[in-house]
Amino acid sequence: MSIVGILLIISSAVITGILASSDLRRFTPLGLIGMVVGVFLTIIAIVPRGTVGVEMQFGAVTGGYRTQGLQFKSPVVKLQIVNVQTQKEEVVATAASKDLQDVSTTIALNYHLNPASATEVYRDLGLDYIVKIADPAIQETVKQVTARHNAEDLIIRREVIKAEITEELANRLAPRGITVEALSITNFQFSAVFTAAIEAKVSALQAVFEAQNKLERVRVEAQQREAQALGEANAVIKEAEGRARAIQIITDAQVAANKLIVGTLNPEMLQYIFLDRLGKEIKVIVIPQGQNFVLPDLTE
Repeated sequence: MSIVGILLIISSAVITGILASSDLRRFTPLGLIGMVVGVFLTIIAIVPRGTVGVEMQFGAVTGGYRTQGLQFKSPVVKLQIVNVQTQKEEVVATAASKDLQDVSTTIALNYHLNPASATEVYRDLGLDYIVKIADPAIQETVKQVTARHNAEDLIIRREVIKAEITEELANRLAPRGITVEALSITNFQFSAVFTAAIEAKVSALQAVFEAQNKLERVRVEAQQREAQALGEANAVIKEAEGRARAIQIITDAQVAANKLIVGTLNPEMLQYIFLDRLGKEIKVIVIPQGQNFVLPDLTE
């Protein structure tokens, strides 16, 4: 038989005894109802959502726990409510990097307590277990991880640093029943001297980048001008070649025409062309002796 059944039998017996007592007249109906309610309040408890109830008897943790909802218990058992929902803890951690730069950062940890570990954690550490366990673990983990990297890497390889801290912290807290859900690094802060050096380096890199861009722009512009000049020169050459070709074609055509004309010329044709081209103002012409030259009839 369960303890709840035993308690109900005892409560029923007590109430039956009271009702059977000769002193029943001392209890009013309202008083009897209050007595019954009081008895039941000692054997029931409500565990809120997102919590567990750690069983305690006479101030000592018994080792058991109750999950959320309505629970029946012994009148001598008290339930200590312990939160097992996701909670947040922020810790400011300081460390030194591999290159001996002082670093300060804020770690935001999302975690929850495993219900099965609630009894042990509450017994050994109390409700402020996260401050006693997680805060020192965060400090130590940040110091160990930071010491493996140069200060500049903490900025450039932020996600790698975050993953290392999360993994090592989870391994530290898991044996105590604390589950790491997520971890955030809100900021890395360095000494004023190192910050100034970083800013100077960034400015120098930016200047080099700008100079490289300018040099690249000058190179591209020079290539464009060279290409343009080459294009113009090629155009002039092509034009000259075209003109020379045209002259050659015309010359060849003229030579060919002259050859055809020469083949048709005879003394009579030459004499005709000569006389045909004489102007009307010419009245006298001298003909060398011995030339077979026939003058046309000029009287017509």
